[in-house]
Amino acid sequence: MRQDIERLVEIAARTRKYASFFEWPDKERKELGVVEELIAGLNASIGLGLSNLRVQRPDPPDCVCDDSNGKPVAIEVAEVVCEDAARLNAQGQNVYRVWRPGDLAARIRTRLNEKDGKSFHGGPFASIAVCLFTDESTLTVDFAKRELSLVMFGPYKQVGTAYLLFSYDQGSKNYPFLPLRIAA
Repeated sequence: MRQDIERLVEIAARTRKYASFFEWPDKERKELGVVEELIAGLNASIGLGLSNLRVQRPDPPDCVCDDSNGKPVAIEVAEVVCEDAARLNAQGQNVYRVWRPGDLAARIRTRLNEKDGKSFHGGPFASIAVCLFTDESTLTVDFAKRELSLVMFGPYKQVGTAYLLFSYDQGSKNYPFLPLRIAA
């Protein structure tokens, strides 16, 4: 019992202090946990029938699941977070990022471009999706909807779909997400 408590204290000490909702002890579990929540939301809201989620080794992609026809779907995961605010909070400062109009779209565009440029292992894939996630306190679903409603990303050579997943919302008792518009 004491060892368990010591382990939890050790994990808590290493946990990032800023935008930390999705923090896990290791990268694979973090990515898998994020994608699990996205898939649950997609299956519940639009009935995609995604199943059999698993970590891909070697990555990329970070994860793979099966579509409703049993074909593999590659999923890349990336966080939308202000690295400067995370670093300053780790140094003991209590700051947060104020996202201005255009900032979120620019950050998403950068992350999607990075993911589209990767060489994916384990294919061929029926499709390649990107799951961006955030726990930034000032990046609300409403702000993101306003910011991204008219924004088109791409076109991309590999990425076909992308989503922005938010941390757990007590009011709706789910993880809200927004589909991002990707040019064909």
